[in-house]
Amino acid sequence: MRITYDTGFTQMPNTILRSRVLKPLHKVVLGVICSYSNDSNIAFPSYQTIANDSGISRRKVIDIISELVKLGCIRKTERRSTKGDHTANDYEVLIGKAGSALPGENSAPPGDEYNAPPDEQSSLLGSECPAPRGEQRAPNQYINNNINHSFNNINPSITADEIDTMTQQIKENIDYDILKEKYTDGMLDELVSVMAETICGNFKTVRIGGNDFAREVVKSQLLKINSEHIEYVLDCIKKNTTKIKNIKAYMLTCIYNAPQTISSYYTAEVNHDLYGCN
Repeated sequence: MRITYDTGFTQMPNTILRSRVLKPLHKVVLGVICSYSNDSNIAFPSYQTIANDSGISRRKVIDIISELVKLGCIRKTERRSTKGDHTANDYEVLIGKAGSALPGENSAPPGDEYNAPPDEQSSLLGSECPAPRGEQRAPNQYINNNINHSFNNINPSITADEIDTMTQQIKENIDYDILKEKYTDGMLDELVSVMAETICGNFKTVRIGGNDFAREVVKSQLLKINSEHIEYVLDCIKKNTTKIKNIKAYMLTCIYNAPQTISSYYTAEVNHDLYGCN
């Protein structure tokens, strides 16, 4: 059938979905990595981004990726910034490509092969012969025209260089080296990553707090963020006691609204501290 989506989506190889060797968490992490792949089938989400999107701990994500590398499902390449610092790794998904097979799965599970609809088979085989007599063709409305041999996502791709350049600009804006001495739990780097990915995105709008904002407006706001705003957001996150289902969306909402809410927050803090002193 033809499936139409209003948002970006990712095509997954059946080899991954139907594998008897891969565990459920392997498939989840592979799915997240595929969703970030660009036109060259290369993805570079951070460990924390994969953890947030998959609902798995960062430590577990690192272990799963190591297992996927050993299984030959992905190729991992470490990347460094111009300053020599570690940045998000490059991942190339290998399983699903021609000739790829997992240990213990030398052949694809039944139904894993790509079977073109009858009206496409003649052109694929270079033959003009009609379908055999008695064979019923599926009505056109039931033919999945989305099928192809690629598993790239259809989100407009972002290059690693764009992310690196924007990451460095954000770090300069927020005095990153100074903040890093105070915030060592990885939350600072994740916040920088969320900002860079949001600014570099190619969709016209960005959803923040349930509302859609023009990307240029969001970009302008995020590039005005300074170290004081970052400290405010990280302190708020640490003091939060409610369960956060989507930490990435929560971070983006907090940092976007920081310039408008920081003053009232600290005013309330001062009033609380002074209450009862007289």
